[in-house]
Amino acid sequence: MTAAPHPEDLPFATRLVALPVPPDDGFTADDLPRLMETIDGPFELLDGDVVMMAPATFWHNQAVDILNSALAGQAPASVVVAREAGIRLGTSVPIPDVLALTREAVAADAVAVDPHAVLLAVEVLSPRTKTKDRKLRPAQYAEAGIACFWRVENEDDAMVVYTFELLPEGGAYAPTGVHRHRVVVDKPFPIDVELPPVTW
Repeated sequence: MTAAPHPEDLPFATRLVALPVPPDDGFTADDLPRLMETIDGPFELLDGDVVMMAPATFWHNQAVDILNSALAGQAPASVVVAREAGIRLGTSVPIPDVLALTREAVAADAVAVDPHAVLLAVEVLSPRTKTKDRKLRPAQYAEAGIACFWRVENEDDAMVVYTFELLPEGGAYAPTGVHRHRVVVDKPFPIDVELPPVTW
């Protein structure tokens, strides 16, 4: 009699996912509406290729909800706070977890905005996005001229917010603080946000 295989010894269950073949010069933000009709699941564009996004953790989603609500409550009338809107960077369209945008740049049917309209991009780090959120995203956003960037990490179920501002000469960020329990900054607009524990 043989023992039943242990779950960790079994292959992962799979399903076929049809991804459109990119054109020679890659997909761009203009292709997003048609891609959204074709692709079943969240995705971003990176250098013209479709990159599927893994499901987020419960902690990640709760942190995003807390920050989105807190920032929206403090934003001036000229600013819109949004979740998961794309930023047009040519053949790349990253999707930050939370953004602060100039109101005039927002349209009801838009799926992406130009980088000059982004005042703040916020990435909430997950175990599977460490390299992307710590290295790739800051480089992309700084090169695009986005003035402020926040990276949010989980420290024993508490949010820790690392804040950055674009250097005067552009192209890179300077760190401006590590915030626990509360974020108080004056850019891109005056913000005073409590950081409650993300528990359930």
